[in-house]
Amino acid sequence: MKVYHFLICFFLFFGNSVIVAQEKFEPAYVVDLKMDTIKGFIKEETDAQLAKRISFKKNLEASAKQYTANELLGFGFDSGRIFKRHRIYAAGNERYIFAKRILKGKTDLFVWRKKGKAKPDFFVTNTQINKTVHLNAPSKKVITSEEGKKYSVKNKQYLELLNQIKTDLKDQEQKEIRYNENKIYKDLRNYNLQFSEKYPVSDYEESQVNSYEVTFGMMPKDLAGETHFRVAVYRDKLRVERSTNWSYIRGFSYRYWENDNEKNRERLSTGTSSYRWQSLSLIPIGIKYQSNKGIFRPYSYVGLGVGFLLRTDHVVENYEITGVTKSFYPFPTIHVGAGIKAKLGKDFLLFEVTPSFDGVFLNVGYSF
Repeated sequence: MKVYHFLICFFLFFGNSVIVAQEKFEPAYVVDLKMDTIKGFIKEETDAQLAKRISFKKNLEASAKQYTANELLGFGFDSGRIFKRHRIYAAGNERYIFAKRILKGKTDLFVWRKKGKAKPDFFVTNTQINKTVHLNAPSKKVITSEEGKKYSVKNKQYLELLNQIKTDLKDQEQKEIRYNENKIYKDLRNYNLQFSEKYPVSDYEESQVNSYEVTFGMMPKDLAGETHFRVAVYRDKLRVERSTNWSYIRGFSYRYWENDNEKNRERLSTGTSSYRWQSLSLIPIGIKYQSNKGIFRPYSYVGLGVGFLLRTDHVVENYEITGVTKSFYPFPTIHVGAGIKAKLGKDFLLFEVTPSFDGVFLNVGYSF
């Protein structure tokens, strides 16, 4: 346990020397109601947060001022992340929101992300006729037949609006497009490419932050004569414009176990005795939830993958080792873990717990 006393002290020591994160303002501009463009800096936030209001500074030393879509026609970051205001109707009331442009051409596609909603809304503008339609996720409606039977149907008004906004005769074929961002985006992009000479097509590629995590762990209480440890490496992909809490992970873990206790073999007269297990697990897909504020940030993750076990057994005859056998097994894996990461400048120190079928690993690591 001495090694764990050292690791905990190391963790606490560095936890007291972290640099507190500051709000990040990026070079940007706003367009006011008079259509004047004002240069400055806008606080970088998720699409859902920016849809409601923005924080704007004319220079980094100035105080931030908040604007809503009632006060601006739009805004954009110098990186190419552009928002335009759109009118919506809710409960009979009219209001405005900001939506991000992800496709430009004969039709411009804007996405409106909302906090807590899995499916966003879309606005499609035909730039030739300056007309915009608002696409909502299909809703279910319960209908009662003449026989009194009730059944539900999906209201797919978005398909009708999507075809209406594409006015050219070259695209009059009705298409059954699933309400999905990638599907709608690809459909409109293919349509725009037909008119690319007159209306140049451009796409917006969302920014993402990739980080890498390396952890090393041991079981807090191994049996006498046992050696047990694990090493894991993950890549964490955070799509910061959509969420600063949810990310995608992939990676691998290596686990080593060895039993060199003679007493275990003394109980066996003839047969095989487990001596060494080595497993390599590949995790192609996983999700992670993490806090994005504060010095100490809790997180948890789950991933699916496949593992490969190399097992080495001693062959025992009359209480004596006469040889070894090796066997190889593939098997499905589920990886779960939870921990806390402490901010160290731009990087993080990790302290993590990962359960296993035969115990719990305590891990420390580094994220960079």
